[in-house]
Amino acid sequence: MSSENKSRVMSNREYDRFLKDKKLEAFKRCDPLVQEFVHCSQNRLLSVAWACRQQNRNMFNCLREYMSDEAMAKAEKEYLDKNRPSS
Repeated sequence: MSSENKSRVMSNREYDRFLKDKKLEAFKRCDPLVQEFVHCSQNRLLSVAWACRQQNRNMFNCLREYMSDEAMAKAEKEYLDKNRPSS
């Protein structure tokens, strides 16, 4: 691997931090839907699976929008472009 390519790769620690930040960002952007699911699931144990199905689906779809492979690849490229510009 050339030194140019090495500079465009995140370390494991850096990638872990990147993932945590992106996950936090996704939850912040989807907070209203997360709160709907939390509200629905309070005081439920097993029935949450069917009683809150729509809220769970809405929350999952929102999170998937920000955490999909495509969205993460785009965010990773933007991160590398910003922090490790090509020579």
